[in-house]
Amino acid sequence: MKNLEPYLVFMDIDGTLIDNHQNVLPETKRTIEKLQQRGVIFYIATGRMLSLAELIRNKINDQVEIIASNGSVYQKGHHFHKEHLGWNALKEIYNITSELGLSTNFFTTDMTYYTHEKPWMLSRLARVRVMADKTGNRRFEKVRDLEHLHQLSSQIINGITIDKTKSERLDEAREKMEATGLLKVSSSSPNNLELIPRRISKATAVRAIMDKYGIPLERTIAFGNDMNDLEMIKAVGTGVAMGNSPQILKDEADAVTDSNVENGIGNFLESYFK
Repeated sequence: MKNLEPYLVFMDIDGTLIDNHQNVLPETKRTIEKLQQRGVIFYIATGRMLSLAELIRNKINDQVEIIASNGSVYQKGHHFHKEHLGWNALKEIYNITSELGLSTNFFTTDMTYYTHEKPWMLSRLARVRVMADKTGNRRFEKVRDLEHLHQLSSQIINGITIDKTKSERLDEAREKMEATGLLKVSSSSPNNLELIPRRISKATAVRAIMDKYGIPLERTIAFGNDMNDLEMIKAVGTGVAMGNSPQILKDEADAVTDSNVENGIGNFLESYFK
């Protein structure tokens, strides 16, 4: 393997870094660790809250740094930069989703607050996004009312609205939320809305980290598999869509690799740095 100048590599978690059982494939881990020894800096870039991102990071090693909550939280050395949704956005989200009968989960860095449906009643994939650890440790609490939400507003970073039936209610909620101009809305699957602070995304965090390290665009790579990764893969020098990505993401990416269960990240990096 050739000698390397410093590189930055950003990896989504769900459907990208991990397989369908929440594990990092051994061959993916080996490639990451080998490249770390050559000076490549790796970041997880996920919609998950910080404590859940740390669980996946720890499956590799603590040298992997973190972008969490879709860019609202990102690591800068030993410190984390944080953005918050803010009270005005939270109030609108609460009112809109309550009116439509949708369940919303709000996240701090290590706690989930839910408005309607208890997280353990959600689908397995949805539970992964809201539980504080993989054993189902219930670090969550019900939002009692708007006043309670107001009290929590200085801690809440982002949120997710989930509708297991994938009904038209989600489309209506998205339209109404975006019309407020108070937050950014994206999706990581057909049954959810990712709710993040206005003007924040994985891409804004990626650019801040590139500036921090002084690494040029041509030495940056990002891997993703869904539409909330689109801005990120377009913000780097080489944006890579996983084989299990929707076609629209593949069309926008610079390259397409194998799926998350076929060592897509490892295979691409081994070829890129050979």
